[in-house]
Amino acid sequence: MSDADATPELPGRLGVAVQLLAHAGKQAGKDAGKGSGGRGELTPTRLTALSVLAAAGPMRLGGLASRLGVQVSTMSRIVDIMVASGWAERRPDEADHRACVIGVTGAGHALLDSVRQDNATRLAECVAGLGPDDLAVLETALPVLESLAQEVACRPSARARGAGSGTARPAAAASALA
Repeated sequence: MSDADATPELPGRLGVAVQLLAHAGKQAGKDAGKGSGGRGELTPTRLTALSVLAAAGPMRLGGLASRLGVQVSTMSRIVDIMVASGWAERRPDEADHRACVIGVTGAGHALLDSVRQDNATRLAECVAGLGPDDLAVLETALPVLESLAQEVACRPSARARGAGSGTARPAAAASALA
């Protein structure tokens, strides 16, 4: 019996924990985007898209849509708003000049940095309340969690690859990165 067989609930529990932690980041993102108002408001989906682009680098619209598990038409509307807000830009694709890639602008990186700082402040308050044993466990687990988050954020979703439904959604992990 493998370790994975011994703890079948682990992926589910980890997913819930990531979702709960990401919720704080989504709220911080909403707060950070309120000043721009209207179409420029930073929503959780836009924050996730920016986070994925920042982690994985510029990519075509279809690739971004598959990583977030949304339709290309939906992703196109999201990107239109991010471009209009100055957080992302469309550039010619070096490999095929008929196509374009989406990348994060300096303003987009600054926004992500602001959201991450807000998240760090919120989490620091929570972490400060942990005991020494819990802090040691968290420090030990952090490199594994970071690696998992990076792996999930930088690959297409299982649905886009045609795989089964038992794979974690990349959007949740990407939000946790933000």
